[in-house]
This record gives sequence, structure tokens and C-alpha cells, in this order.
Amino acid sequence: MTKYLLGIDGGGSKTDFLLCDFELNEIARRVSTRSNPNDVGIEAVKSLIRENIALLLAESGISNGDIAAAFAGIAGLTSRDYAAQVTKTLSDMLPNAKCASLHDGINVLYGAFPYEDGVSVICGTGSSCFVKRKNELFRIGGYGSFDLIGNGYEIGRAGIAHALKTADGREKSGVLATLIAERVGNDFVAALDRLLPMSKDEHAAFAPLVFKAAENGDPAAMQIITDNMKYIASLITRAGDYFENEYGVALAGGVLKNELSLSLLKAFIPERARLISNDRAPAFGAAAKAKTLL
Repeated sequence: MTKYLLGIDGGGSKTDFLLCDFELNEIARRVSTRSNPNDVGIEAVKSLIRENIALLLAESGISNGDIAAAFAGIAGLTSRDYAAQVTKTLSDMLPNAKCASLHDGINVLYGAFPYEDGVSVICGTGSSCFVKRKNELFRIGGYGSFDLIGNGYEIGRAGIAHALKTADGREKSGVLATLIAERVGNDFVAALDRLLPMSKDEHAAFAPLVFKAAENGDPAAMQIITDNMKYIASLITRAGDYFENEYGVALAGGVLKNELSLSLLKAFIPERARLISNDRAPAFGAAAKAKTLL
């Protein structure tokens, strides 16, 4: 008899595999490496899924035939036919399960609003916004290289760009440029050979320096964070068009855990947008979404 749910939450930094019962009680869990196919390739993502599901089942002593439903919410799956490939990988491993996959924003959405309408916003290495209304899903923003602002990648990238502009005198040097110099060396232009090939994760690793500089009064850093939070607020504002009255907004991602960015976001969003604190990991939302497949 099939009696378990599998939820997978994957992004630019890690992938969380959660096995639980129908009441979303955790049975077993594994955390592995990143899984955005635009960064690591779809074959690497499928291998990661196969390996970790096999280990999860072995560790829990549960048969693959006992999984009733599985959902994988992974960043980047809306590109090409990646979602279909991941769904097939799940179906091949779990013969009795109803399987589906889509963007990781769905995990946050169903984690916070398993039985009601609402909005989810992710602001980590990347950013995205999804609306759930009467079990219909609507996407706002997060369109890969065409829509990169509002996340750790862009905050880190903009911080480096500011440092380079101070090198040629276009912008005034301050705390932010000093912090970046401590990381890459005082000659920013000479560091270009190392900076240009960096991945999105490596750019995002500079975001904490931008926040530190802003907290120490650096105007350039403050402007970078403000611009990115205005973008996230624009997603939340557009999401409000799907609702007549107050609507809940669940937040996820490291950038929105920072007090400065959160306070700025609150200043820019509509009054009827109600920010929701959701302590459950997004993988629980993936499991909740899996349950709706039955």
C-alpha cells in the first residue's frame, strides 16, 4: 500500500529531499548540493535526484513502491523541457507514484498556503514570485538572464560593479569598495580575470559585503539594496491584482532574512499585502504539493 509523500526543493545552493507521511510528518530527509539545471546541467540534476532518492529510501527502510506521490520544485525547471525530464526521472524511480515537477517557488507557496490562496516570493541566489488562486498558478518575474534583479546574485554583482567604477573615478570609494578590496585585492581592474568567469553563486557570495557596507552607512551599498527591494516589491504589487482584498505573501531566501532588506521591502509593498512567516522548510511545501496530485 502506498502511504508516503516525497518533496524535493532545489535551488542555486542546495537540494532538500523530504520523505513524509500524509500529515506531512517527517520520516526521513537528506540535503545535497545545488540543482538548478541552468547552472549544473540537466543530466547532473537527474543523477542527483536518482542518487539521493535511492539513499533516502535505503536509510528509511521504505520501498520505492510505497511512495504515493512526489513533487520536485527546482529552480530553473521552467527552461526548455527540464520539468518533463525531471518528472520522468521521478516516475522511473517511483513506479506507483503520481509525479510532477516545476519551479521551486511552488514549494514556498504550498508550504505557506497548502489549503488557501496566496503568494510566494523567493529571494536567494535568484528570485521569483508565484500566485496561487483557486489552485491555479501564475508566475511573475524570475525569467532567467532576462530578469536577474532582486536577488543575491544581483546584489553581489552590483557591489563588484560599484568597486570597478571607483577604480576609474566614476563613483566615490567608501566602505563597500574597501570591503571588496579586502576580498579581491586593491587593484579591481587587475582582478577582472578572476571576477569575469564567476558563477551566479560566486557573485552572490559578495552580497553579505554589500549588506555589511549598507549597515555601516555606505550610500552606494544602500542604493543597491534599495533598488533590489523595490523590484521585489513590484512583484508583490503585481500579485495583488489577482486578489480583491488582503492577500498573504510568504517570503523565502537568505536575502529576505536580513533585517535591512525586509524593512525596506515593507516600506514599498501595498498595505493589503500581508507578509507571512513560514518556519517550515520549502521541502514540506513540495510534499504538500505532491499530496494534491492524488
